[in-house]
Amino acid sequence: MRTRTKSYVMTVKPGDLYGQFILKNLRESVTMLNKHIDQQYYVKCHGRFGKNNPNLHKYTSPSGFINWRECRLDDAQRWDVYIYQR
Repeated sequence: MRTRTKSYVMTVKPGDLYGQFILKNLRESVTMLNKHIDQQYYVKCHGRFGKNNPNLHKYTSPSGFINWRECRLDDAQRWDVYIYQR
């Protein structure tokens, strides 16, 4: 069974004002935390295609292989937010 990594924080939908507000506050909090501790952290957003994404053709090769790992945030239907240590 696959589980999420310990770095996972939340999922945000692009255009969702509340989600964007929380993401902005999370980034500011991590920036403030980095000023006061020795270890450094950063917030990373990773795009997810979602079901029936109209941009999926950009990531499909002529042989039909879909590169699921690379999804630009502009093409994503959801963003997974992670906090990583540098």
